[in-house]
Amino acid sequence: MPTSAPQRRTLIAVLILVTAVVAASLAWVVASPVGSSPDEDFHVGSMWCPPPVDETGCQISTKDGEKAVMVPQSLAKEYVTCYAFDHDNSALCTLNASDEELAPTLRWDDGNSPWGYYQFAHLFVQRSTSHAVLALRTVNTLLAIGLIGAIIALADSGLKRAISVAVTVAWLPMGFYFVAGMNPSSWAMTGTFAFAAGLLAATRSVGPRRVGLIACAVAGAVMACTSRGDSAFFLFVVTVALAFAVPLSRRVIPEATLACIASVVGIWVMARTNVAASHLGSSNEMAGYSLSHILWLNVLSLPTYLRGFVGHGLGPGWNDVSYRGTVSVGASVVVLAVLCWSLRSLTWRKALSAITVFGAITGVPVVIGLRGHFNNVHVYQPRYMLPLFAVFLLMLLAPSPARANDEGRRVGSEAFRLPTSIAGRVATGLVAALWALTNARALYLVIERYAFGRTQHGYPIDLATRNLSAGNEWWWPTAPIGPMAVWIIGTLTGAIAIGLAVVLWQRSPEKAPEPRR
Repeated sequence: MPTSAPQRRTLIAVLILVTAVVAASLAWVVASPVGSSPDEDFHVGSMWCPPPVDETGCQISTKDGEKAVMVPQSLAKEYVTCYAFDHDNSALCTLNASDEELAPTLRWDDGNSPWGYYQFAHLFVQRSTSHAVLALRTVNTLLAIGLIGAIIALADSGLKRAISVAVTVAWLPMGFYFVAGMNPSSWAMTGTFAFAAGLLAATRSVGPRRVGLIACAVAGAVMACTSRGDSAFFLFVVTVALAFAVPLSRRVIPEATLACIASVVGIWVMARTNVAASHLGSSNEMAGYSLSHILWLNVLSLPTYLRGFVGHGLGPGWNDVSYRGTVSVGASVVVLAVLCWSLRSLTWRKALSAITVFGAITGVPVVIGLRGHFNNVHVYQPRYMLPLFAVFLLMLLAPSPARANDEGRRVGSEAFRLPTSIAGRVATGLVAALWALTNARALYLVIERYAFGRTQHGYPIDLATRNLSAGNEWWWPTAPIGPMAVWIIGTLTGAIAIGLAVVLWQRSPEKAPEPRR
C-alpha cells in the first residue's frame, strides 16, 4: 500500500529519532568507568561468578576468614572502587589493575538476589573486563530502547505520547544513568515501566497489536522479577494502579489475569530475597521515641527524599557526582511543567491510579523506617523507588479509557497533547530546550568527575573552561574517540531526539476507535 508524503516524512522523522536516542544512550554507556554505579563492585563480582558459584568455574578462596571468590584483579573491591566516595581523585587508579591476575573478593551474590540477571550477565564474560562491562551496558540499553520502543509503536496514538513523555521525563537525569549501566537497577527500571505501559496499552488495543503488547508486558515482568526483589514487588503496585485506571470488564480478563499472576510471583520473589530482611530491619537509633514521633520525622524528610529523583543530594556514582544546582533544578522544572500539563485533563481514575503509585513511592520508605525505629526516609536512596516514578507520570498522562454515552458517542478524557497556542508553543520550546541542556549538563558532570576528579574549579565547572579531552587522567584505553567527542555526540543527539519528539507529539492524533458498549 503506497504511503503519502506526510507518512513518509513521519517515518523518516521516527527513524532519525530512534537513531538519535540510541546514540545519546550509548554516550551514557561509556561516560563512567567500571565500578562507577552504586555497589557495582558487588555486581561485577556476581556477573563473573553468579550463583550457584560452584558451577561457574570460579576459584573459591578465603579472605578475612570468610568465603571469597577469585575474580580478575580489575574487579576486586580494592581496585574497582579505588575512587569511590572520593571527589578529589579521578578513575585513574582503575587503570593500574590487571585483567590477568586474580584477587579474592567478598562482594558477590550468594543466592540472595533473584535468579536471572547475574546469570544473563555472565554470558558476556570475556578476557577484557572493561569490554565485558561495556557489552553488558550496551545490551541493557538496547533492551530498554527496543522493549519500550515496541510498546510505543504498538500503542494507540493517545498513549504513544503519554508513554514516551512519561519515560523520558522521569528518567532524566538519573534513569538514563542507571539504564545504561550494568547495575540490576537497569532491568528494574525497564521491566517495571514496560509491564505498566504494555498492559495499559493492551487494554486499549485489538488483534495482533494487543498480543504484541501483552508479550511486551510479560517481558517487562520477567525483567523486574529477575533483577531485584523490590522491582518484583512493584508489579503488585502497578497492578493496583491499573485496577483504578482500567474499568474491569470481560474484555480485559487476559490483561487482568496476567497482572494478578505477575503480582503473586513478584511478591513471592521479594519474600525469597534479602530485600525484605534488609529493608525491614530494626535499629536502636530512636529507641526512646514514640512511633508517632518516628512517623513524623519520616514524613518531614519526604521532600528531601523526593528531590533525589532528579539527582539532588544523591547523584550518580557512589554519592560522588554532584547534580545539585543546574541539573536538579532543570530536571525539576521539566517535571513540574509536565505535571501541570497533566492536571488539565485529570479524572478520578487517573487521580486514584497516580495516588496509588505515589503512595508506594513515599509510603514504603516511611513504613520501613517506622518498623525499624529510625528515620529511614532521611537516608533512603531514591534509586530504589525510581522505577515507579515513570509509572506515576504515566498514570497522570494517559487518557482515561473511552466509553460510549447514551447516544453512542465517544466520551472520556482527551489524549495528552502539547499546547497549540502561540504562548503554549513558546513555553513548550523553552521546556524542551531546558530538557536538552539538562541532559547535556548531566552527562558532562559524570564524564568530568571520572576523567579529572574535583579540581580547583570545584562544581559546577563552566563548560568554557574545560575540554574533557585535554589533560584528562582517565578514559577507556582502547576507545576510538575521546571524552569530549562522546559528550558532544551525546549532547547533539539528545537535543535532536528531544526536538523531534516534541514535533511528533504536537501532531494531531489519529482517530480513536469507537468504544465497546
